[in-house]
Amino acid sequence: MAEDIFPVQNSTLSEKALTTWIYENYDFQKSVNCIFYRKGLGICDAYRIESGEVTRFLKIFMHGRRTETDVSEEVRLLNYLGENGVSVAMPLMKTDGSYTSELNAPEGKRYAVMYEGVEGDEIGDDENHIRSFGEMVGRFHQCCDDMPGEYRRKNLDLEYLLDSSIEIISPFMQHRTEDLDLIMRIAEYCKELIPALLPKLRPEYGICHGDLYGGDVRFTEDDTAIIFDFDSSGYGWRALDIGVFTGSPDWMDTTDEADRIRMKQQRIFLDGYLKYRFISENELIVMRLSLPIHHIFLMGHFLKYYGIHQGYSFADDEYLEWYMVWFRYWAKENL
Repeated sequence: MAEDIFPVQNSTLSEKALTTWIYENYDFQKSVNCIFYRKGLGICDAYRIESGEVTRFLKIFMHGRRTETDVSEEVRLLNYLGENGVSVAMPLMKTDGSYTSELNAPEGKRYAVMYEGVEGDEIGDDENHIRSFGEMVGRFHQCCDDMPGEYRRKNLDLEYLLDSSIEIISPFMQHRTEDLDLIMRIAEYCKELIPALLPKLRPEYGICHGDLYGGDVRFTEDDTAIIFDFDSSGYGWRALDIGVFTGSPDWMDTTDEADRIRMKQQRIFLDGYLKYRFISENELIVMRLSLPIHHIFLMGHFLKYYGIHQGYSFADDEYLEWYMVWFRYWAKENL
C-alpha cells in the first residue's frame, strides 16, 4: 500500500510509464521514443521525446521546487514572447488544450511541460553568434516590458541571490569562519552598491531569463538565436541577467587573459543588445558585480541541490577552496 512506501527525496520517473502517458496526453502522429536525457540540478529532469523526424523535450520539475503558478506563468511568458517575435523554444499544448500536467511522484506532486526541441549550433566563441545572442536578449528584455499582467514568479533580487545562498553555504563553512566572513563581506558590498546604482523600475528592472550562461541558446543557419530554459525566470535587474553570460567564459579563471576574453565577449554581446535597449554606465558597473553574485549563488545552488542527487561527498575542503581562490582574488581587486 502507498502508505507503506518509504519516502524519497527525489525520484526518476519511468521512461516506459511516461511513454504511455505521452500517448494519452499529446497528439503525436508517429510512434514515440522517450529517453531519460538529464537529471537537472535543482529544477527539473529532462526527457528527450523522439517521434519520426520530430524531437521534443519533456521537463518534469522537482517536487517542491516549482509551484503550478510558477510553471503556468513560464508557459504564459513563452507564448507571449513567441507571439511577439522573440525566438524561444515554445511549450506544446496537450490534447485537452492545457500545457501543464501534475504527476504524482513518490515524493509528491511534480509538474510537467513539453517543449519544442531546439536544433542548431552552440554559441562557442563565434562573434556572430555572440552578437546575435545579445540582440535576441535585448529583444526579449524590451518585449517583456510590454507583457500584460504581473509575472507571478519569484524576484531574482539580492535576498534570493545572496542571502538565501549564504544560508545554504554557512553550515559547510563553520570550520572556515574567516573564509565565510569574506564571502559575507562581498555579499554586503554588492547589496549596498547595487540599490544605490539602479532602481527597481523598468527598463533596468524587469523580467529576466535568470540563467543566460550561454548553454541555453542555439543558432539557426542564418545565425538567429533561439533561447530556451526559462525555468529560472523572474523579475530582476537586467544588468545582472546580462552579466551571467558575460562572466561565464572560463568563469573560475582569474588570469588577465580570461578577463580580456570576457570583456571582449561583453562588447560583442552589447553590440547586439543595444539595438533594442540602452545600457547606462551604472548598469555596466552592476554587470561586473554579477560575477561575485553569480559565484555565491552557484556555490549555494550546488551545495543544496547536487547533494540531493549525488550525495555530499563532493563538498570537502578541496571544493570549498576552489571557490575561495576566486573570492580572494576578486576581493583583493575590488574591496
